[in-house]
Amino acid sequence: MARSMLKTKNMPKDFWAEAVDCAVYLQNRCPTKSLDGKTPQEAWHGGKPGVSHLRVFGCIAYAHVPDQTRSKLDDKSEKFIFIGYDKHSKGYKLYNPDLKKLIISRDVEFDEEGLWDWSIGDKEDYSLLPPMEYEEEVEENHENTTPPPSPTQAQASSPSSDEREIPRMRSIEELYEVTQNLNSNDELTLFCLFGDCEPLSFQEATRNKKWRDAMDDEIKSIVKNKTWELATLPPKHKAIGMQWMTRSSQS
Repeated sequence: MARSMLKTKNMPKDFWAEAVDCAVYLQNRCPTKSLDGKTPQEAWHGGKPGVSHLRVFGCIAYAHVPDQTRSKLDDKSEKFIFIGYDKHSKGYKLYNPDLKKLIISRDVEFDEEGLWDWSIGDKEDYSLLPPMEYEEEVEENHENTTPPPSPTQAQASSPSSDEREIPRMRSIEELYEVTQNLNSNDELTLFCLFGDCEPLSFQEATRNKKWRDAMDDEIKSIVKNKTWELATLPPKHKAIGMQWMTRSSQS
């Protein structure tokens, strides 16, 4: 799916991570036979997910420039490419290849038939890093990593509550050599719902028959080997606490 998404809008392969992330987002909102026609999102959260906000990956998007960050003669919107959905808000992830600018915005108009003209400008790496969580850190790094913009650019790119500008940083591919390709099996999308994970607490372990049987076997082994000897707790003394370690054997 990610490969098709990139080719549909003639997106560079540098955006493979964003395409995969967006593909997973869509797969989690698609019905599947494994869940009797439900979507993974519905099975996990208990309610049907909305789909009215979905947009075509790689299409042209026009983000509204807040009034307080522009003058009367400046453009009211800025042109970007739609590259995904923000995990921490209802905003869209938008990227401007010319300005190397990544923002999160909710006030967006989409041209889903439009394509970005990649023939204009250089062919350097367009890989991205995930958006930073804190706005004050973004502003500090922006001063250190980006050349001073012109007055017009500074007004148009100031971060607001709905829009956060992310400075361009070196990609993972620039720092480390890629040694393994992604598995394109879409069934991996559902792995988080069916993976056999180790319980995090005693209460969680007791709800699983496999772990209850394992704990019973452990107690029987302790009794058989006389590891413990039952005794009366002396007055004004506290018993030493214990905790079950629920770990699967790797041997």
